[in-house]
Parts: sequence; structure tokens; C-alpha cells
Amino acid sequence: MIDEISILLPTYNDVCIDAVRELARQAKCIVGVKWEVIVADDGSTDADAIEANCAINEIEGCRYIRRLENAGRARIRNFLAASARFKWLLFIDSGMGIIREDFISKYLEAASEGEQVVYGGYEVVGNAQELERNLRFKYEKSNEKTLSLQWRREHVYDQFHTSNFLMSKVVYQQFPLDERVRRYGYEDVLLGKMLATANIRIKHIDNPIAFDNFESNELFVQKTEESLHTLHELADELQGYAKMLDAERRIRKWNLARPYLHIYNRSRQGWRSALCGDSKPSLLLFKAYKLGYFLSLQA
Repeated sequence: MIDEISILLPTYNDVCIDAVRELARQAKCIVGVKWEVIVADDGSTDADAIEANCAINEIEGCRYIRRLENAGRARIRNFLAASARFKWLLFIDSGMGIIREDFISKYLEAASEGEQVVYGGYEVVGNAQELERNLRFKYEKSNEKTLSLQWRREHVYDQFHTSNFLMSKVVYQQFPLDERVRRYGYEDVLLGKMLATANIRIKHIDNPIAFDNFESNELFVQKTEESLHTLHELADELQGYAKMLDAERRIRKWNLARPYLHIYNRSRQGWRSALCGDSKPSLLLFKAYKLGYFLSLQA
């Protein structure tokens, strides 16, 4: 088994002290392993979250680093990697929950088998009735098939996400996240593409974290729009790695882009209001809105 690990959590307006406590507890129980937990705050604006996370510094082996300016999802992770003392880097999104008692041990075992990149996945946790009006929850639940271990192993690079993965520091230094990505989205797709091009294997294992923190409909739509801007900027590089680019190519091939945009431009505000409102959001409408938004950027 490998004998050292840096556990790294980027955070933005999330209280993650419970996850840090659990990670530290698990790490302490593993005999002979040197470890640290580092949380890097990417310019949070929520004073309560900042105050709560400051207590991380009181936990043995853990550090909370507060950065005053928001650097973006790629740069904050690269900062964490550069700050890490040990040879193995375990990245976990701060808004996720630790649900496996042997979470760290399973990663150490996989790395000890010679793997350089290991992805554990995530599972959607929440009450469907209580969250029937939450667009993010409905969207994630509709994609649960793609979260299974079997599906991930059949789509190795397409189903890699930066929310929960282990990588050797040597490999990460060769393939850091692309810091051109300042907006939300697609930094993990770029990394997956780089690893695929370099023939670096991603080992998928059954070691999920819990996706149990769902933002408001308004915020999710806003983040989706940001991700589509990112895709627009990187479209040439991500051909073959993004379903939206495939959809755009098909609709242009069928000469439907112009009439679709006409409908979208007339309906955009109404569609967006319906998605952001308190009524049960439609996933079909969400897909239609996304396609129209992206076509408008590519026009």
C-alpha cells in the first residue's frame, strides 16, 4: 500500500468541516500512512461559511487556506496540488459527503496496484418527493445510469469527473488542469481528453461520494449557462468529447439551426423563467433551453 497522501478540497461558499473531520478520522486509522488534508477557499463571499471553515485549522493534520480572489475551478485545484506535500493527491469537491467508512483505504489499495489515476464516482442522495421542484436533483437523477461502475468502465474517459479522484503528483504535474477554464464546467472533460491522448489509464472503482447538496434552480441554470460559454470557447478542442457539440453538429446538418434559434429567441425568457421558478421543472425544456443557448453562442 502507498504510504502518503494529500487530501485536497477546493471550496467556494460551502461549509465542509464535517467532511474534513471524517477524512481526518479515516486517515488516522490507517497505520503507517502519512497524510494531510488541505482546504483551499477560492474567494468565498459567504461570511458564515468562511467562519465555520476556519475551525478546520484546529483539526490535527488539516489546513484551511483562504484566498481572497476567485481564481476559478482549474486554478484553485492546481494551487492545491502545488501546496501538497505528498506524492499522491486525492481531490474531493467540498460540497459532497463522505459515505464510505473505507473511502481513503480503497483509494490507497487501488494505487498500490500500480494505478496512476483512479476515479471513485458519486451517487445522488436525496428524497425525490421533497426535491421534485429542484432542477439539479432531477437532472442528476435522470443521469443515474451513467454513474454506475459498469457504465463508467465502458466509458472510461467520458465519465471522468474532478469531484472525486486520486492521481499521482507526478502525473498531475504533467497534466494540470487547464487554467484557461475560468468559468464553470468542462475542466474535467479537458483533463480526460489529455489523459486519453497520452494513453494514461483511468481506473474506475466503486468508491463514491454523496451528491446531496443541490443549488437553487436559478443558480443551476446560471452555472449551466457558464458551462456553455466555456464549451463555446473550447469547442474546437472538445470535438468528440461533448454531447452538446454532437447535438449542434446534427442540427446544423439537418439545416434546423436557424428555425430552432428563431423559436428559442422568441421563447427564451419564458423558458428560463419556467426553469428557475418554483413549479416542477421540465427536463425536456431544460434540454431545449441548453441547445438554444449554445446555438445562440455559436451563431
